[in-house]
Amino acid sequence: MASDNKGVNQTGFFKNITNKLPYQSLDLNSVLSQLNPKYEVFQDTGSRRTEALARQSVFYDNDYNNTPSGSIAKGGIYNDLVYANIQVDKGPRILDYRIMAAFSEVSDCLDEICDECINKNDHGDIVRLHFRNIELDEQDKQKVDDEFKKYIQNFELEKKGWEYFRQLLIEGEVYFEHIVHKAYPQEGVLGAVQLPTELIDPIFDNIQNMIIKGYILRKPIFDPNKPNKIEKYEFIPMDKNQVTYINSGIWNQDKTFRLPFIENCRRAYRQLSLIEDSIVIYRLVRAPERLVFNVDVGNMAPPKAEAYLRKLITEYWSKKTFDVNQTSNPVQKFNPQSMLDSFWFAKRAGSDGTSVTQLAGGANLGELTDLMYFVNKLYKSLKVPTNRLNTESTFKDGNEILREELKFARFIIRLQQGFASGLKNGFITHLKLKGLLEKFDIKEQNLHLEMNVPTNFYELRENQKLELKVTNFNNLAANPFVSATFTQKKLLGWSDIDVKANREFLRKDKELEWELNQILNGGPNWRDQLTPASGEAPTGGEASPQGGATPPAFGGPAAAPGGEAPPPEAGAEAAAPGGEAPPPPAPTT
Repeated sequence: MASDNKGVNQTGFFKNITNKLPYQSLDLNSVLSQLNPKYEVFQDTGSRRTEALARQSVFYDNDYNNTPSGSIAKGGIYNDLVYANIQVDKGPRILDYRIMAAFSEVSDCLDEICDECINKNDHGDIVRLHFRNIELDEQDKQKVDDEFKKYIQNFELEKKGWEYFRQLLIEGEVYFEHIVHKAYPQEGVLGAVQLPTELIDPIFDNIQNMIIKGYILRKPIFDPNKPNKIEKYEFIPMDKNQVTYINSGIWNQDKTFRLPFIENCRRAYRQLSLIEDSIVIYRLVRAPERLVFNVDVGNMAPPKAEAYLRKLITEYWSKKTFDVNQTSNPVQKFNPQSMLDSFWFAKRAGSDGTSVTQLAGGANLGELTDLMYFVNKLYKSLKVPTNRLNTESTFKDGNEILREELKFARFIIRLQQGFASGLKNGFITHLKLKGLLEKFDIKEQNLHLEMNVPTNFYELRENQKLELKVTNFNNLAANPFVSATFTQKKLLGWSDIDVKANREFLRKDKELEWELNQILNGGPNWRDQLTPASGEAPTGGEASPQGGATPPAFGGPAAAPGGEAPPPEAGAEAAAPGGEAPPPPAPTT
């Protein structure tokens, strides 16, 4: 093994790969520098919490996941261990999903989902940053928030967010390469470029495929003589923090690759397409109204009657036309429509003669119950409410919220959380490049990204839940045996800080109410009317000319009516009339 390589420091998944090779005859660091010149920029940035937890885990820290290179060379399990996720049929599999997505009903369902995923709030934000369990002053929070807005602008969610979610639903994975300036990495992530899903794979370092170490990009090299022909693929290793990776969260049965959400509707899609084709064929075959010919053959012998019918059928099946290309003589041309529309039967003597009757077409051509069953099944497989099938259905407000709509809203929130989690990992890389993560001592769990929830039914349901809580609070707070503060904490879920803040706002509301009353009674110069004359000491609680008493100092005791002193505090002795001290207590015997 080459241990004296200089250049790119072998860390992360690439060091793991080189250590597990049975032999090494190349300077892999120099090769890596040529393939991915910016690997060194990202190798020590971003999130490493998952690897740190895995090292302390009883489950992941096992002998199989840390197999030495000698055993790998002997058993030949290197590809199974490191490249567990690379699938040779990934391209055709994604192509099949794209064909499914072009089906009209599947496309409508995907549009319904994507339309609910991208929502803007009152400030025009699609994704918001929240701080949790960290003490930062407002200036530092504003600085981090400004960096987040700069970072999130690289993805252009307002224009391309709908397309990102659609790709996530169809292909199951979305990749973005972080663009940085190699000479100025401290400027952070300057842009994001979307990578083709079929040309990149995550690399896992354990059999469970739970810990991502990096990515392998298959860069196509085109033939210079034939620009449309791919000559070969160049494998480029990329660090984990060089890529923003978002997946569907769904594995296949062997946990070797990710499946898109559209996989849930594969069976319903096949069945619906087959039933539509069969219905069309049935309509074409059964729709025409056929003719029934009852031919009178008299007393002809059966062979002669059959020959007579065949002659009539031949004449009916064909029609005379002119052959303008050859002799311009009339010729017999086959007429297949006549064959499909008619039935011929022979009748014996004693009948009413030859007759032609009409046979009605299919009687149940308008029955589409079986078709609608598979359409509803397709919608349910994609978690889209079936009531959205009817384009003429109106929006139901109030309490008429279907359970399907609530389930659909929760499904949209799960999709948004997975998308926001991938963006968060890239934002942590940006903060680490900028040096803000260490400067403000921010941990991964202190940052939380949240997308705006679906705008219709979810918010309406939350308002209904709040209305029920307020109704219960009013009913219980009116009970004299129950504390209002207790009901605030129990029913409304307020914390002690919320209760104190509410009391403080109540005091300020009373102050504002008193001041408004003074303005109504004394006009805009009401303060001058309350000011005592020069040389006169103000008396506590003296009534104003308009009848309003001067408010006490904020938080101080209020003056008693008539300008008297306020009552003593609890436990204190009251003063005797005239300001004398109270008499001493009588001695006890």
